[in-house]
Amino acid sequence: MIDWIIAQQGVLSIALALLIANERLAAVKLNPMFTYRLWALVPLVLILNNLPSDVVALASNTISRYVVGMNTEVTVPPSTVYFSVWVLGVCSIVLYVGLHHFTLWQSIDKQEKAFPNTHFSRKANTPMLFGFIAPKILLPYSFHSTFTDSQQALVLEHENMHLRHLDHVWNALALVLATVFWFNPLVWIALKSFRLNQELACDFNVLKLKSDNDKLNYAKALVQCAEHSATPLTLYPTFGEKTTMIKRINAIKTPSKGNKMLAMAITSVAILMAANTALANMPSQPVESNKAQINSAAPIKRVEPIYPKKAIKENLEGFVVFKFDISEKGAADKIVVVKSSPKGVFDKNALKAFKQWEFKPATKGGKPIRQKGLLVQLDFKLAPEPITTKNTLPPM
Repeated sequence: MIDWIIAQQGVLSIALALLIANERLAAVKLNPMFTYRLWALVPLVLILNNLPSDVVALASNTISRYVVGMNTEVTVPPSTVYFSVWVLGVCSIVLYVGLHHFTLWQSIDKQEKAFPNTHFSRKANTPMLFGFIAPKILLPYSFHSTFTDSQQALVLEHENMHLRHLDHVWNALALVLATVFWFNPLVWIALKSFRLNQELACDFNVLKLKSDNDKLNYAKALVQCAEHSATPLTLYPTFGEKTTMIKRINAIKTPSKGNKMLAMAITSVAILMAANTALANMPSQPVESNKAQINSAAPIKRVEPIYPKKAIKENLEGFVVFKFDISEKGAADKIVVVKSSPKGVFDKNALKAFKQWEFKPATKGGKPIRQKGLLVQLDFKLAPEPITTKNTLPPM
């Protein structure tokens, strides 16, 4: 798992850096809806980066054998430490999000009968779209006293625009990605930029046909909401976030007409990045036509299994045979025990250690490819000989 997460950081960081730069440097010259839609590049490159590539099936009548000595000490590989830290971070975020969501859910009171799908909330400081599934619009109890009738209509139109854009779905996806890749600082900077583009897109669609007086009322409502906003960035779209207010008011004052040449240039960069990510995972030529260029995978990191104390006490020796694949990243994958002797004695310790092995992946045309159906035998010897040999598979 940790290897897969690390493998995504290259394309993810490049995509996020491009989108952050676009939000900060070019967004004022672009149509807000175009800028918001560009964020689809993030899930797109992650999908393209994980497309299946070439598979090599090796003959299953050859087997690599490795001798396991009488090692009784437990070693903790660095990957295990990294995974533990990652899990701790994920659990912390999930706990925070869960508590935040539960607190808001408990604060929901009576429904506002004058407007559909709206409820008053004791915790809502500003109007917001709450929830990732069947979302509701939450209103503070001061909603009617704070805003005029025309402002109330504009604010609710803004929140319903979030609903129309399916922002609750996109926010859920953004939260999942932020949770999985929490250790990457670009993720949190990008999350803030994403939310700003989201708000600007809603503002644009609400105000594009409105009068100057409506735009002025809308801007005043933004300022009033920002004065009551308690947090700079929440989990849900809120009407008056302090950190976005100035940019949003400037966008209302001088709306962008959309620079088509700049939009085309940015679109070209996004397409090139997506295409390059996809091509990196596509086969360059059929494997069968060029088998001579395929390099056999070789282990570059071996973790010695722990010799079971019970087996030492009973003076037992034996072996475990695994069938497995090697991924393009060099990790052992789809590991299956095909034979062991004595049965069940060494299996658990052998499997635990073998999962941590790393390989130099096979290559074709200079590109790593997956290998399938490899066999390896770990021989547990009380007096081992430090050799590695190639033998045929022992009788089943």
